[in-house]
Amino acid sequence: MFEGKGLYKTIYADPPWWEAGGGKIKRGADKHYSLMKTKEIIAMPVKNLADKTGCHLYLWVTNNFLKDGLAVMEAWGFRYITMITWMKEGSIGLGQYYRGMTEHCLFGSLSILPYKKINGKRMQGATGFIAPKQEHSRKPDKMRQMIEAVSYSPRIELFARERFNGWDAWGNEI
Repeated sequence: MFEGKGLYKTIYADPPWWEAGGGKIKRGADKHYSLMKTKEIIAMPVKNLADKTGCHLYLWVTNNFLKDGLAVMEAWGFRYITMITWMKEGSIGLGQYYRGMTEHCLFGSLSILPYKKINGKRMQGATGFIAPKQEHSRKPDKMRQMIEAVSYSPRIELFARERFNGWDAWGNEI
């Protein structure tokens, strides 16, 4: 199912949550790509990719699927640590009661990895940042930069749409 070079210290995933949108006009994710039910995401053998001595998981969730994201994280064997919020600059997204201007990335860990240090300084990210919205579902470069600063390689991106140096990638659009 996955192409990779072995066990990973960092897993970055943006699953196609079952966001079918409302009404007769397709405006949600289902307009752009095939979606997966939460039980299908949970069933993926992601824990087999994780280095058992320590691995970080970054899991994107939509507002509607926050609880499901936590369930996926736990099913994959990771302990939730915090949530990173992307405030989409200049965006008024879709929504019913509230228009979605944010996306969230859950951060979790399998076992404990020591803090990554460079020149004796602990590397840290932020739990929130502002970045422009891009084409549908494309995540900001700022997130990948924070992941690379905080988390160790080897790294893999699941549900990837393009390849990046220093990362393995898996996805049906790659």
